Amino acid sequence: MFSLFSLLLSSTAPTLDHLTLSERNLLQTAIHTQTSYNVIADQYAQCQQIKDYQILGLPEKRELTSIIEATLNIPYQNFLFAINHAKAWQSLKPREPMPLVDCSKTMVYQDYLDQYALQRFALEIAEPITKPLLTNPVNSQQQESTALLQSYAQRSSTIAIVNITDRQTLTAIEQANFLHLDYTSRYIYRITQGWKNVPPLYMGMHIQINEADLNKFEGDWLIFLDAQKQYIAARPVEDVADFIKSLGKTEWQVDSNGNLQRP
Repeated sequence: MFSLFSLLLSSTAPTLDHLTLSERNLLQTAIHTQTSYNVIADQYAQCQQIKDYQILGLPEKRELTSIIEATLNIPYQNFLFAINHAKAWQSLKPREPMPLVDCSKTMVYQDYLDQYALQRFALEIAEPITKPLLTNPVNSQQQESTALLQSYAQRSSTIAIVNITDRQTLTAIEQANFLHLDYTSRYIYRITQGWKNVPPLYMGMHIQINEADLNKFEGDWLIFLDAQKQYIAARPVEDVADFIKSLGKTEWQVDSNGNLQRP
């Protein structure tokens, strides 16, 4: 329970933005059904000594628990906790829940049971929600992406920031020294700064691009290389800015003249 509480109060608190209207309505139905059951249970506890209430009885809570877990695809206890602590869920709670009434009003209690039965039936026949309800999907994706980048970093012999340059700016000798004979693309990477081992100043790209598509790839890239200087992965810097910050200050830089500098 504590872990869920921490989750709901963190920056990854659940939202409703990723749900369709029908899915949001289904979640609202589940919340209303639970609220109705709570009122019925309180009313029954208050009036159970009366024979008419004993005859009408109290709905089986285990049935409601099973239906909610199957329909919303979350543990029932997490559902109960989220009703009270997930801010995004507050707008789905009934504005005027059924009030407790005098025990003499058994017909009102019967009406409450009928309303609850209809709500529960709507849950039973609904298509289950498979999307996550207790996490923010956008943040979850970001966390997964960060974890993947961290795995790249652990496997890397070199992590570097590079920019795209035209290979024609290199002399024929430089091209022969830096590029593989089979590399035919016009564009290459120039290393500017990085971490761990220092790679060659110029490298062939992990993808081949032509001049017409150059604008799609412009900007700096973060690359991960293994011990054989083969690409593990490459990402546009603008997409991984937070991860780059987590790497700390760069361990080396290459100036405009191609000279290696270490802080």
